[in-house]
Amino acid sequence: MLPLTIFEKYMFLDDRAEYPMDSFRRLLFSGPFNTDVFVQSLAAVVRWNPMFRSIVKQKGQQLYWQEIDTPLFVKRSTGNSCPVPERIQLRNEPGFKVYIAQDDAVSGDPPHDRQTQVLLQFHHSVSDGIGEMEFIGDVLTDYAVRITGQTPAENPRQLDPELLKIRGQSGLTMKSYFRYFFDTIFTTRQILLGMPSPLAPCRRVPEVLTDYYAFCSHEISSEETAAYFAAAKAKGVTVNDLLLCGLFTAMGSWRQRWADSLPEKNRNPNFRAAVPMNLRTGRHKQIPASNTVTMLFLDRRYRQCLEDKEKVLRGVRREMEWIKRTEQKHYLLTTMQMRDRLPGGLAMSLRYPQCRSTVVLSNLGQVLGGLPLPRREDGKLRIGESVLEEIDANPPIRYGTLFSFSVLTYAGRLRFVLRYDSQNVTAEQANDFLYRNVRQFAGRDFS
Repeated sequence: MLPLTIFEKYMFLDDRAEYPMDSFRRLLFSGPFNTDVFVQSLAAVVRWNPMFRSIVKQKGQQLYWQEIDTPLFVKRSTGNSCPVPERIQLRNEPGFKVYIAQDDAVSGDPPHDRQTQVLLQFHHSVSDGIGEMEFIGDVLTDYAVRITGQTPAENPRQLDPELLKIRGQSGLTMKSYFRYFFDTIFTTRQILLGMPSPLAPCRRVPEVLTDYYAFCSHEISSEETAAYFAAAKAKGVTVNDLLLCGLFTAMGSWRQRWADSLPEKNRNPNFRAAVPMNLRTGRHKQIPASNTVTMLFLDRRYRQCLEDKEKVLRGVRREMEWIKRTEQKHYLLTTMQMRDRLPGGLAMSLRYPQCRSTVVLSNLGQVLGGLPLPRREDGKLRIGESVLEEIDANPPIRYGTLFSFSVLTYAGRLRFVLRYDSQNVTAEQANDFLYRNVRQFAGRDFS
C-alpha cells in the first residue's frame, strides 16, 4: 500500500463539499461513436493506472492508497449535455468518474452530424494534468484498435506501477537547499506577508454545491497560434511569460471594469497566480498517471497590474528566471512537509477555507501530439469513423479562487478554457475575463 505523498495529502484534505478538489477533461467527438466500446477502453486503461482504482484508507495518522476491485462509474444521457457531475468521495470510491452524452440518432441525418460528448472527472489527489492527458491518449489509442474488431495490446507503453514509489520526490538535494536558503526565505516572506485577495468578494456558499462545473472557452486559429509562438521567441520570452503577463493585466482591467459592483475594502489588493509545474524527468517516462507536480506562485499588487504591459512582461520574465535559477519549485512541497510535522499537521492549516491564490494558470502545452493515430487535414485526430473535434481541461476551483485558467494546444490551435465560481461570478463576468486574457495574450488592448 502506498502512503499519500504530501501533495496528494494536500489535495485530499482541501477537498470540500462546496468546492470539490476535482478536475475535468471534456472531449467532443463528431461522427459515429460507439460508447460501449469506448467504456471498454476506459476500463482497460484504468487497469494499467492503479491510482484510478484506489481509495484512501487511514491507519492512525497515516493516509494510504488501497486498490479496490469495483466497476467503472459511468453515467449516460442523450442530447448535448452530460449528466451533472457528482462529488467524488475518495474514502469510499476511486477518484475517477465518466459522464457521456450522445445525440439521438435521427433517421435521415448524416452520420458525421452526430456528436458525442465525454466528460472525465478526476480527483486531483490521484493525478495531475499531464498524467490525465497521457491517460486520455492511451484510451483513444485503445479505442481505435477495438473499434476495428481487433484485440488491443495490453499496456503498450509498459507503464510500471513500481515507479509510483518515486512520484512524490521533488529532486531537492541538501546542496541546493542550503545554496538557495536565503532565496527561499524571501519566497516564504512573500507567501506569508502578501496574503492574496479574490478578484471579487466571495460570499459563503451552500454546503453542497450543485453547479460547480461552470466554464467557458475560446480557440484561436492555427495561423494565429503559430504567429504568437513566433512572437514569444522573437521577444526572448516563453509562452508562459506571455500568458502570465496577459493574466495579470487582464486581472487589472477586469477589476476596473467591474469595480462599481465590488465593495472596496483594500484599494490595492495583492493578486496571486498559482502555476502548476511538471516535475517529471526521464525516469518518469513509464510512470502511470499520478501527481508528479508542484506549484509556483507569482504576486502582483492591483496597481502593478495596471502598468504598461511591456513593464509587466519584463517583471514576469525576471521573476520566472529567478524562480528557475534558485529552484523555488521545491518551495511548496518542502514547506508542506515541514508544516505536516508540527502539531495538528497539514490538516490544521487547511481547516478553514481561505483565499490561497487569486487565479490558477495551467499551461498543458501540446496535447495528444504523439499518438499513433491518423489525422484529418486540419490536424484533428481520426479515431475509427469519428473525429476528436475539441478537448477542454478544467483544473479545480477553490474558495477565493474565482477563476481557474487552462491553456492547451490541440491540432495546432491554442485553446483557452476558464472554469469559474458560479456562486460568486456571473457567466457574463467570466466570459469578459476570458476574452481579456485572450486579447492581452494576442497583444491587443482591451478597454
